[in-house]
Amino acid sequence: MNLKFLAFRKILLAIVFVISLSFAGYLVGSNISQRVIGKSFAKQVISTSTVGKSSRLQKLLNEIVVEQKIPGGVMYISTPKGSWLGASGVNDLSTKARMKTTDGFSIASMSKTFMAVVVLKLVEQGKIELDQAIATYLPRDISPHIINSDRITVRQLLNHTSGIAEYLETKEFIEATAKRSRSQPWTAREAIPYMYQEQPRANPGEKFIYTDGNYILLELIVENITKGTLAQAIRSQILKPLGLKHTFTELREPTIGEVATGYGDRHKRGKLESYAEVNDGNGLGDGGLVSTAEDLAKFAKALFVKKTLLSSQMMKEMLKFKDNGEGYSYGLGVERFSSPLETAIGHSGTAYGFVTLLAYLPNQKTTIIVLLNNQDVDIKSVARTGLDVVENK
Repeated sequence: MNLKFLAFRKILLAIVFVISLSFAGYLVGSNISQRVIGKSFAKQVISTSTVGKSSRLQKLLNEIVVEQKIPGGVMYISTPKGSWLGASGVNDLSTKARMKTTDGFSIASMSKTFMAVVVLKLVEQGKIELDQAIATYLPRDISPHIINSDRITVRQLLNHTSGIAEYLETKEFIEATAKRSRSQPWTAREAIPYMYQEQPRANPGEKFIYTDGNYILLELIVENITKGTLAQAIRSQILKPLGLKHTFTELREPTIGEVATGYGDRHKRGKLESYAEVNDGNGLGDGGLVSTAEDLAKFAKALFVKKTLLSSQMMKEMLKFKDNGEGYSYGLGVERFSSPLETAIGHSGTAYGFVTLLAYLPNQKTTIIVLLNNQDVDIKSVARTGLDVVENK
């Protein structure tokens, strides 16, 4: 058969396929296909593809959702050859509503990358110096209570080498969250006093210790300098310029679109339970954003691919990594992953019943985003499996 005949045959088959779907009650767009599979919660899926391996990637996502007992998930992969976006499962176990690629997820600690961009923007504007002591920028009524605030620098907060104590793990904070309604969002000013009586974990600059309290202090610094909220700073510095219309700060801004419900084995009973009513710091600077795969893809493209979000100097600062001695290293709000995501940079997040990952592989010029609503899943292995499909492994 000649090439013209093959091309005509492919077009004819595509037309027949679209017509058959329309008779079956499916809605098909110019580049969107929907189909039903018959296992567990992965009964309804939707995918958009230009990467050329859509069926294999969708099958993989369906299998992951079923085999790992995840209510639902969304995966996005972009390579120089194209991109793929797919969803599988449900966004809520009680309603069994189909997971859609446009559903929002709490991205948890992935929010730290957004925070870092805001801080580095303020450095560009001459309002902050990375190696200045945080006592210079913190509110005057808070700074005296932070041990070593005259020695800890802004950079050390960003790369988790400040040595400060953790607020999240104190008995008092844990007890307070158990009684806290989501109608009472935590503020940074309320959360940070829980670390006042705790001893530092290390001296400033001594070693890397991942501590969420670093980013609560950064939230206080940003708000003290901008005289507005962190949510406003993120919106003006990132969301509005990039056109990220489906990203917002949880409990601080109006909900945008449909948001998935997060699940996990909360009480170690071997079953998934909802985090929908839990309020253990949702909306704070260490992990407060809700976003979609499409918005995160735009953010990753601007930051890591086109490199238009920050100046070249600030990108160099962001990508100065501190190694923790275990093959994992951290820059300014950015992780550099070890196995199984060798050489990838980005950030992961686990909280509120969600586990999320944004990873960019510079050598392959490939971006992968995975969003799942079961926080007990090894998301890095899930991402690696998706990349293996694209890389023909």
